[in-house]
Amino acid sequence: MDVLIVGAGPTGLTMAVELARRNIDVRVIDSLPAPTTETRALGVQPRTLELFERLELAEATIAAGLPVPDFHVFSEGRQFLDLSLSRLDTPYPYLLMAPQPKVEEVLYLKLLDYGVKVEREVKLTALLQRPGVVEVELLHGDGSVEQARVPWLIGCDGAHSTVRHQLGVPFVGEAFEENFAVADGRVDWPVPYDVFHAFLDRGRFVAYFPMPGGLHRITIAYPPGRAPQGEVTFEEVRSAVAVCSPPGTRLVEILESGRFRINQRKVARHSVERVFLAGDAAHVHSVVGGQGMNTGIQDAFNLGWKLAAVIQGRAPAGLLDTYAAERSPVAERLVKGTRRATRMTLLSNPVTTAARRHLAPHLTPLPVVQKVLSRALTQLDVSYRDGSGGSNDDRLAVGDRFPEIGLQHPWKHTLLVFGSEPPTLPAVLGDLADLVDVRSVSDVRTRERCGIQGDGLVLVRPDGYLALLGGDVHDLSAYLTTTYGSRRNT
Repeated sequence: MDVLIVGAGPTGLTMAVELARRNIDVRVIDSLPAPTTETRALGVQPRTLELFERLELAEATIAAGLPVPDFHVFSEGRQFLDLSLSRLDTPYPYLLMAPQPKVEEVLYLKLLDYGVKVEREVKLTALLQRPGVVEVELLHGDGSVEQARVPWLIGCDGAHSTVRHQLGVPFVGEAFEENFAVADGRVDWPVPYDVFHAFLDRGRFVAYFPMPGGLHRITIAYPPGRAPQGEVTFEEVRSAVAVCSPPGTRLVEILESGRFRINQRKVARHSVERVFLAGDAAHVHSVVGGQGMNTGIQDAFNLGWKLAAVIQGRAPAGLLDTYAAERSPVAERLVKGTRRATRMTLLSNPVTTAARRHLAPHLTPLPVVQKVLSRALTQLDVSYRDGSGGSNDDRLAVGDRFPEIGLQHPWKHTLLVFGSEPPTLPAVLGDLADLVDVRSVSDVRTRERCGIQGDGLVLVRPDGYLALLGGDVHDLSAYLTTTYGSRRNT
């Protein structure tokens, strides 16, 4: 076994698929006896669907969900945001409302294709790192205790991560508590079903996420200290709907519900020696915007190809340092962004709510605001260009997501050659040639998008981000040497 993955949620399963398809021997454990059926994450972002396309999972995921391109938000009865994703530069210009259990099912079926099963009712209780190995203690459901040694370990075990506690890695930053009641049910109302609606009213907030089957996920946010206790009742949801919904709305039924509290935080470190943290084990976000599950899945894509290259001896261990360097700013940026959004939704002061109600309708229709909001919501703005975690620059730069999804190889680096192929290219690639898919590109639109005039090279990483833009073979050689270390030529 090369890698032990703790946690079989969306992050852990994505990580396992990414490694298994690269011929890495993975073991996945989870403390639960069966996959969860509880009300949890809802919403798969376009960027996640683009990455799922690399796993041949986009189609199956879409079939399990409901595409929602339009978002309407109201403040004290007045609409202040009308946001459409339909014009985004992506093959998936919508938020796919797919429940987490469905996403996990799609991922697990793919994992089974690689002969990997999740070991249920297996709990990590201790870990100790020694040179070149991680020693773990695993408690099985029958009470037996297993001692094991693994080369690498990835903690994908959620907000209360045992792996994180064992490492002694703290959450950092100011805690921002949020309290939610969530109910999956049916409403009878006079507005379109397949549009996201949210209603803010002097400190009260209710959002309606369309779901397959004519249902809605009704999310009620409470300020700290004001959330009811105990089980979510029909009357609690009905009362919230009566205040925050279009006139004439009626709550028909609730099928399932839950209550939870979130403290938005991120870890001080994403890794310690041979142990990594990903997903909710590394960062906890608000449900506002549906960022959490997607961010964890994208953690897995960032780390997966790098760890596989190191395990297979194709790259030095130093490549793994870029996981934290790239993903930590993304997590920090998302925590700050969702925190601001949550505070805005829970405004209760008459002056600030009046400002929101009267000023926002004049600002949100502006093209620059629409672009920033839509790209942030869909995570198409995530970038590794400058350490900030994102960018809304219209000009591509190294570290940005490469938007030409159809040109990219599903698991290799993609080298796009504009003009004549350099005669020294085979020598530059050396024994890494099998990790790079070389494609000649003559499309004018792609050339203009990349800002290339004449001959030039574009290198896209296995996770779809730009490693080289408009360089030559010397720039390519420098990147490969930095990423993979010294190489021999073929």
